[in-house]
Amino acid sequence: MGECALTYPSKDKLPVLHIGNVSKSFGAIHALRDVSLDLFAGQVTAILGENGAGKTTLVSVVSGAAQPDSGELAIDGRPVSFASPLDAMRQGVFVVHQEPQLVSQMTIAQNLFIYELGEQPLTHAYNPARFVERATVALDRLGLAGDLPDPRQQVRDLSAAGRQLVAVVRALIRQPRVLLLDEPNSSLTRNETDRLFTLIRRLRDQGVAVALVSHRLSEVYEIADRVGILRDGRKVAEDTPSRLPVSLAIQAMAGERLGEVREVAVAAATEGAATQSVPDPSSATEGREVLRLEHCTGQRFRDVSLSIHAGEIVGLAGLVGSGRTEIARAVVGADPMLGGTVWFKGRRVRFRNTRGALQAGLAFIGEERRTQIFYGQTIRFNITSSVLDKLVSFGFIRQRAQDRLAAGLASQLSVRTPSLASPVTSLSGGNQQKLLMARLLSVKPTAVILDEPTRGVDVATKAEIYEILRGLAREGLAIWFISSELDEIIELADRVFIVREGRVVESLPGGPSAAVIVASVLGERLMPS
Repeated sequence: MGECALTYPSKDKLPVLHIGNVSKSFGAIHALRDVSLDLFAGQVTAILGENGAGKTTLVSVVSGAAQPDSGELAIDGRPVSFASPLDAMRQGVFVVHQEPQLVSQMTIAQNLFIYELGEQPLTHAYNPARFVERATVALDRLGLAGDLPDPRQQVRDLSAAGRQLVAVVRALIRQPRVLLLDEPNSSLTRNETDRLFTLIRRLRDQGVAVALVSHRLSEVYEIADRVGILRDGRKVAEDTPSRLPVSLAIQAMAGERLGEVREVAVAAATEGAATQSVPDPSSATEGREVLRLEHCTGQRFRDVSLSIHAGEIVGLAGLVGSGRTEIARAVVGADPMLGGTVWFKGRRVRFRNTRGALQAGLAFIGEERRTQIFYGQTIRFNITSSVLDKLVSFGFIRQRAQDRLAAGLASQLSVRTPSLASPVTSLSGGNQQKLLMARLLSVKPTAVILDEPTRGVDVATKAEIYEILRGLAREGLAIWFISSELDEIIELADRVFIVREGRVVESLPGGPSAAVIVASVLGERLMPS
């Protein structure tokens, strides 16, 4: 490849990239369903949607990282298919991921030309001076000489914003026709985002078709020329920002009728339901307080305060990466708690591991089911494994006692199995999830924390799990669950805590509108119209 020149295609009527009726499934999960979208030269298109809407899958298909099951891609009206991301790059389609794919041990200059390393003789490819020279010339021609630090600097020494900028410039040097930015501003400050957006505007003005995936609606609307919205794998809306304002975008993402959204907005403005400040841990709730966090800080969250009471089901909602899982893991000792105070059953605690939490009566089921099941063992063993020490007499497990316990819990949670002696691999995914809950109940906990309790299960099993959780709450168990599914939060939670960027920012009463949750998760306010 020669040195970069500032020559970009002029705007024309044909889209640079046409995405036509693209579908993609992973097993029983339909990640994309007949999605069509056009990206035009000199335009920034924002692609919005809640967790699981299909945004990442769409980026993967367009960039060659995944192959569509059906549908077509076309560049300048010419059908294309990408066998790999490298193939897509060769045809002018580049992606900058949320976590830039850079080599930390290399310099900025080497990272800018890293795609060429395999195409050059080793003596040339690893000549540091040559890379610095080429980087300096390219940045000067692009008008970016003052935007990056010294090209000789190591990437590992850069800030998050610096790494994002290197990734964008690396794509720009190779003269992209289409540039897809996947959550590029998720970890940037306002000033860093402004700097990134200045560069994006420059690309747009030079004729690049830019697609921007982001959850930060207010920031996206500052730069977008067009907005496309995905929900449940389908494109549900597309228009200009003026005709699809933030309030309507939230409605489309949440899947609610506009009238409902407006009613919620009026109620929120009148009663403050959607703009409540960080919750008061002593807020009145039925049942005694079982678990309370006061100003807790961990690896990806800070200053978190919340409380859970006996017989209460509390939901934790937030984007993937917001810190919601990390909060739960730190409470039960799976990750370190770096500051703050945890109270459990009226006593100040600091668990060193999940076993210590379990012995105290605080049970936890993480989102990754495969790491918590003993696949080489029977169903009976898996249900009773947490209390085997209590079933031992004279060095032997009391088989009848183990059978009674396992059978009782399997029946209580409707674990469908031909025999407790059957291997755990004979169970469906939903029954494996219920088995984990049965194991959890074997220790007779006071409170349970469940991370994505219905992930990967069918609709019927999901309904069963909901009823199980409601029944356990009626018996006085305090339940804290984390979920990416709005319907699940609305269906189950007596209260909802919203986590955003590592903080609990709001507490909502049970049964909130999906639009209120989406707005809160994204940091937006629903305004009455």
